[in-house]
Amino acid sequence: MACRNLEKAEAAAEEIRQKTAVDPSLVSIVQLDLSDLDSVRNCSRKIYASESRLDVLINNAGLGIGPVKTAKQGYEYTFAVNHLGHFLLTHLLLGLLKKSSPSRIINVSSVRHKNMTRTLDFSREPKLGSDMKYPGLFGYDASKLAQILHTNVLAKQLKEHGVVANSMHPGYVSSGIWYRDSHNKFAIIFTRLFGLLSTIIGRTSEDGAKTVIYMAADPALEKVSGQYFENVAISNQLSAFAKDPELAQKMWDVSSEMCGLTKKVE
Repeated sequence: MACRNLEKAEAAAEEIRQKTAVDPSLVSIVQLDLSDLDSVRNCSRKIYASESRLDVLINNAGLGIGPVKTAKQGYEYTFAVNHLGHFLLTHLLLGLLKKSSPSRIINVSSVRHKNMTRTLDFSREPKLGSDMKYPGLFGYDASKLAQILHTNVLAKQLKEHGVVANSMHPGYVSSGIWYRDSHNKFAIIFTRLFGLLSTIIGRTSEDGAKTVIYMAADPALEKVSGQYFENVAISNQLSAFAKDPELAQKMWDVSSEMCGLTKKVE
């Protein structure tokens, strides 16, 4: 379990140990702050040092709505956490995934990717009054589209390596993601009301995890790659942008540059 808050991570790990009665040593944690690409690199080194194989990588961490701010490397915070951190972590762990084939990559995206109704803005230069790099790559919806585009390119690149890559929408889960980082009076009032409503209409975390577990463990999906899942099944509910191979490749190239993996993309 790669987590930012080690205290909460250990509490969750202990709950898993107790509920499953597995060997306690089989549930381990490692520190990972997805907003900091240096932390991502440190995390991958620790995983290589402690693990001999990696059968399934589930990229599940994420942010909802919060104050506009930049991550350590200068990118918009939500986009950095939801997409860039996962993009780099996946890249760094590909060697272990290939070694462990057949293996699987699961990117937890969202139906909110459909909210992107115009093509992504890949302008590198900061806007006036801001030092944020790639200011057009911004927010939750763009990050969730980026995760699907990332998955689509991975599926093509890993076809001959025994590693499958798929994305998914878990449904609306009452996890608190939308109101935990509220930052002004109106947002606090609105999101508290929304949070109360979500406990009524939202899925539980256990229910939201069913599709992820299916994707991670079902033997019938060993060779299924490049698909989008929801409600424990393959779904065709993708936006036109999410199906665009040229946009996917552009996002891949720019993400690689943002993570310091390639030279700047013009």
